[in-house]
Parts: sequence; structure tokens; C-alpha cells
Amino acid sequence: MRRCFVSMDVENDLNADTFNGIKSMPVLLSIFEKYGIRATLFVTADILKRFPEQVKTWSKNHEIGCHGYYHEPLYKYNKEERKKQMKMFLDLYEEVLGEKPKGFRAVQHTIDQDMINLLEKENFSYDSSVIPRYIPFRKYVGYKGKAPVLPYYPSKKNYLLVGSLKILEIPITPILFGFSLYGTWLRLFGVTFYKFLFALKKPHFIGLSMHPWDAQIYKGTYSRNSGKPFLTKLDALLKYLKKHYKFVSGDEIFENTDRRVQ
Repeated sequence: MRRCFVSMDVENDLNADTFNGIKSMPVLLSIFEKYGIRATLFVTADILKRFPEQVKTWSKNHEIGCHGYYHEPLYKYNKEERKKQMKMFLDLYEEVLGEKPKGFRAVQHTIDQDMINLLEKENFSYDSSVIPRYIPFRKYVGYKGKAPVLPYYPSKKNYLLVGSLKILEIPITPILFGFSLYGTWLRLFGVTFYKFLFALKKPHFIGLSMHPWDAQIYKGTYSRNSGKPFLTKLDALLKYLKKHYKFVSGDEIFENTDRRVQ
């Protein structure tokens, strides 16, 4: 069975200190419900602090993962600062939800070996930050080179390689030619473009990732088709994917990945 990992990075609005995207969560989650999707919602500390009751409600039907204490790329912080922030996040998460998170995603996918090792020490079940392939004509800070396209256990020395760590890496695997299923890209390229890619190849594993602010009208770079047009495109894409893929959350992937298969 082909699998599609559905996730959402729940954070402040793009390039702003506002949180208007949270207003879109009910309609986004209703679309997920329509297609029987249990998604992973990677939240920042700001979301836990500002919207604790909403997070509790989301957790009834979806997994809540960690998206960092601050919504900043990891390269801005050294090891000690990361440890401190992780402790603050875990304390806050446990205060709100009464348990510890299983999954982590780095802001802008800026994961590195030090962070992978820290996550392992903190007993995270999985990370989902690695982009294993990327379009050749555009650079991105989070893409660090080729990696396995299926979930894998990373090496202690190079997280882009298979190794002996206990933490699972769930990559955000693209469809073809490095084109991933991102909310921004869905708004820009449209459903027909992705159906064309799927006609050429249907990978056994793919990642679908988005943000709440995709569903809010905003102005600026890459704002095309934000708001209702995005919701229409998302509904149409999920309708298509449901015919070919099983929708899974991060913790479900972890629970169903054989540690011996490397």
C-alpha cells in the first residue's frame, strides 16, 4: 500500500508576528476529516502558549509534534541554547497535553547532526525534517543533499545516511524531479500539475506538508492562491490521493516501521 504522510507546521503567519492562520484550522481539519486523515501537527511553543485549548481539541483526532520553541532556523542556536529551548518546550508541551511529543520538525527543515543526536537523547521517536530530493533549479536552506526517500534510521555520523540511531527519520519525500507536495507549491502549480507528475510516477511513500496560513489570504511573496483557492485545491488533491494512497501520521509510520529493515 502506498502511503502519504500528511503534516502541518502550525506557527505564526508567514513573515509576521500574527496568528491569523489559526482561524483556518477548523476548516482545514474538517477537510482532513472528510478524507479520514489523521495528520501530524507540528506546533511551536507560541501555539501551545496562546492556544492551549485549541491544541487539546486538535489532539483528539491528530498527533501533535514539536516544531521548536522559537520559530527560527536551527543554525541560529548553539548546542546549549538548543538544549535549553528543548527543555522549555517539553515542559510546556507536558503542561498542556500531559505527555511528551513523539515527533519533531526543524523550522525550514534546518536539521543537522547535533539536533538529531539531541532528539535521540530526549527520546523522540522520530524526526521529519529531511528533504531527500529537491528541484535542481532552486536553492533552499533546508536541503543538504540526497537522502533515503523511505523512512530510515540515520547514522550517528551522517543523518543523511542509514545507520544505527534509534530515532526514525521520516523524510518529506517528493513525487518526481524534486517536486514535493507543499502547500505553497500546490497554490502555485495547481492540482493538474501534480496529477501529471503522478501519471508519470506514483512513489510508494510521499509527504504532504502545509501551513494554516496557506488558507488565509495574505500579501507578499508566494501569496498567489492563498485563502479559499488553496482550500479548493487541497480538497481536490486529497480526493485524488485517496484513490491511490493511505494517509498516515508520523506516529503511525514509526509504529509500523520495522527496526530491522535497513
